[in-house]
Amino acid sequence: MSYHGKHAAGSAAVRKANSEKEVPKGKALLVVAIVLLILIILFSIGAIAIQGTLNKIRKADNSVIVSPDEAADEIDPEDEVDPANKPPEMDEKDVDWAAVEALENENLINLLLVGQDSRTGARERSDTMIVVSINPDTGDISMISFMRDLYVQMPEGYMDNRMNAAYAFGGFPYLYEVLEKNFGLKCAGGFEVNFDGFTRVVDTLGGVDVELSSSEARIVGEGAVAGMNHLTGSQALTYSRIRKIDSDFNRTNRQRTVLLALFEKVKGADLNTLLDLTNTLLPMMTTDLTNTQILSLVMKLAPMMSGMQLRSYRIPVDGGYYDATIRGMMVLVPYLEMNRESLKTYLPYSE
Repeated sequence: MSYHGKHAAGSAAVRKANSEKEVPKGKALLVVAIVLLILIILFSIGAIAIQGTLNKIRKADNSVIVSPDEAADEIDPEDEVDPANKPPEMDEKDVDWAAVEALENENLINLLLVGQDSRTGARERSDTMIVVSINPDTGDISMISFMRDLYVQMPEGYMDNRMNAAYAFGGFPYLYEVLEKNFGLKCAGGFEVNFDGFTRVVDTLGGVDVELSSSEARIVGEGAVAGMNHLTGSQALTYSRIRKIDSDFNRTNRQRTVLLALFEKVKGADLNTLLDLTNTLLPMMTTDLTNTQILSLVMKLAPMMSGMQLRSYRIPVDGGYYDATIRGMMVLVPYLEMNRESLKTYLPYSE
């Protein structure tokens, strides 16, 4: 096999964010929002209309790009290292990889969401990796974000690397292998989302209502004031990216606000709006699932629509990793067993 990609290192602030109830930040928010919107739309439209729209989703190309030897020597031009904040150097041979058992997946549907901002259309390192675990019996959904600079074991002859390299190396199948090998988590399929068009999504839904502080309103601009505002797509995107006035944690809260507002808007949208939104969203997506598999998934999940409950988490958990510099990469080295035990509590098992 051979593969290729590039990557932007995660910030130290992200690493200190709260593990539970944290909607992944930046582009991660857009990935979750877009894919959930797609699923809700498909549930709402029904089987006949679905058959006529699924061909708009691109099919994943999981072909090989660069060999394992080439991948080992790859240097990411966007991996900027601040010498003052550089973690201690560590030999990769000194990483202690604990054995990981498979997690129970009975009655759960695990879908992998991958986000990237490729302007060339080529598969690159993933900006975002989120496992959406769905319990169709209870309507509970857990969104588990995996940090892109996690240092993980790479199967099939590749040197261990950042987790976000796996998608570039071998697409969905290889990233599935990495998730299972390191965390015991199996996925039934995946969706990749490119972030173009987010503002069109919000505008198609008629905007979103968000309460702004005076500082937030100044940054959002375009007539925004302190208090409740009806934001356009461009304003919602600006709001979700704010980080200068306080902290990354507050930025994450802002992104949660936008996500939940979008979620509620879609649930209450009429059929014509849903169809317009479908035409906007589907061409932004790529999947390794067949149309038949997607239709089967939609029919299985449709009954849970009215009772959906969303929760979000992050891996690695607080205290479940340490910073290190390995082969010039600033990485998060996870304590696999600790993170696996947390995953057991994050998955929406039936009680």
